Amino acid sequence: MDRETKWVGWFALTLGGVGILEGVRTLVDGFTPAEVSYCRAFCGLALLATELFGAGAGTLVGGLLWLAAGAVFCWFGYRVLKG
Repeated sequence: MDRETKWVGWFALTLGGVGILEGVRTLVDGFTPAEVSYCRAFCGLALLATELFGAGAGTLVGGLLWLAAGAVFCWFGYRVLKG
């Protein structure tokens, strides 16, 4: 396995771990909307769920989105490192 492939695999695995930790933190602490006007992607979907269904739904959507993205990056990193 060449060096660049290892770097990509470890980067994806680390990024996935951080995503999973952020998802767990969001589920435990609750979703707090950003104080800025440029809320995008996960934050925007969680904010939309909060506006439509309440704070509990926003927390659930935000946490699960981060967990899903983290799991995908971990899976990708693992597959790259496995070969």
